[in-house]
Amino acid sequence: MSMTPGYHAGGLLLHDPISVVESLASMGYRCIAVRPRRGIFAWEQGAAGGVFSLNAESGAEKDSWDRFLDEARLHRCQVVIDTESPFVLDSEKAAMPSLVDPDEDLVQTTVQWCQHWIRMAERRPGTVLTLGSGVWPRDEFSPGLSESDLERLAARLESLASYAEKRGVSIALRPATGHAISSVAEFERMCQWLSPTVELGLAADLGEMVAAGEMPLGARLQRNAERLKLVYLCDHRWPGPPPRELPLGTVGRDDTPIGTGELSLRRVSETLGKMGFAGPVIARVEGHSEQGLRIPRLAMQHLLQCRWWRQACERA
Repeated sequence: MSMTPGYHAGGLLLHDPISVVESLASMGYRCIAVRPRRGIFAWEQGAAGGVFSLNAESGAEKDSWDRFLDEARLHRCQVVIDTESPFVLDSEKAAMPSLVDPDEDLVQTTVQWCQHWIRMAERRPGTVLTLGSGVWPRDEFSPGLSESDLERLAARLESLASYAEKRGVSIALRPATGHAISSVAEFERMCQWLSPTVELGLAADLGEMVAAGEMPLGARLQRNAERLKLVYLCDHRWPGPPPRELPLGTVGRDDTPIGTGELSLRRVSETLGKMGFAGPVIARVEGHSEQGLRIPRLAMQHLLQCRWWRQACERA
């Protein structure tokens, strides 16, 4: 078994995710990550109990999500669903209610969003779903979550993990800057509040790990090998914090195209290869959608110089 090389179509904002599956597969990617957003796999909050429902395209025999899955099957691509979608629950707020929020009614919208995508993931066996803990304020007087916060977060994550396990779906939490769980180290601490039987994985994002000072990256990944389900690969220049005008904890920070920044992705891929990591490794490049498919091509050219990535592409 080897890692599955993939690309995050969320960075191709000017392309329809359905139409890029064939192009990405032809480049050598064998996993496609998608991030639902308004107008793309659009979900609307229905009148009955706040349930989300998919908008089928007019005149189409299948809805857009089924057509996307058909493309993934045709090109033998695994699917990753990135549920951290800005502005889908509130047109004025990028971030969803945090899973730590004490307001049960408020946080239910986030829970329902994740549950709905778990059900959609069930349609394609092997699909991995990643989620965030949500933006959570912190300062020098409250640097982390309290024990009661952790208990509340753990209970909600256990519920989502159980919901996913019953449907054969693998879910993983992505620590991110400004989130309640902002680093892999905080993820490790939170796991102490989970039942040992809970199947909650880790989606490690290299950019977020660097922002949290979790160096060397390889050693931290190895330490969490048992829970590691997915790795988001990205590249950037130092110092790399998100701009002040962007809400913390939201996807949308500009990356440097892979191979032009200062992260040694070769070392990371070697670590994953030596670990025998068999999950998706997703190249993620945000902020360059105007360059279109040139960006994933450049990423593949650079990553093919990494022995373990190249071997994974050859075995696919």
